[in-house]
Amino acid sequence: MKTKFTPFLSEIEPLRCQLEAWRQNRKPGERIPEDLWNTAVELAARFGVGRVARALGVGYHALKESAQTSPASRQRGGSGLKPAAFIELPRPTPSPRIGYLIELEDGRGAKMTLHLAPESGNQVLALAQAFWGRQP
Repeated sequence: MKTKFTPFLSEIEPLRCQLEAWRQNRKPGERIPEDLWNTAVELAARFGVGRVARALGVGYHALKESAQTSPASRQRGGSGLKPAAFIELPRPTPSPRIGYLIELEDGRGAKMTLHLAPESGNQVLALAQAFWGRQP
């Protein structure tokens, strides 16, 4: 079976081999060497955290956090560094049948859809604050 050669494979394979060699000789509890980890972070910024974490067998959340706080991420204006404090939206015109249809999503991926009657527009702010302010 032939596999398609991609830039991802050509860049991830040398690091995957280095990590495997390190895993063969590491001491229990020893952390991944900084140079290998930094290379993984750079690849995650380019190809996606999930894809790189799976290919290298490293922790998704640790790699994601490192990728978000890396200097390369800050130079690109990386997402996740500062949550939006306030977003002003124009007041929508309610549909006669539905009223308002509002969809909210938080940083963890949870979603909430609101179907509100035309006269209940004042409750949206309280509902949004409760949704975004809840504890995980």
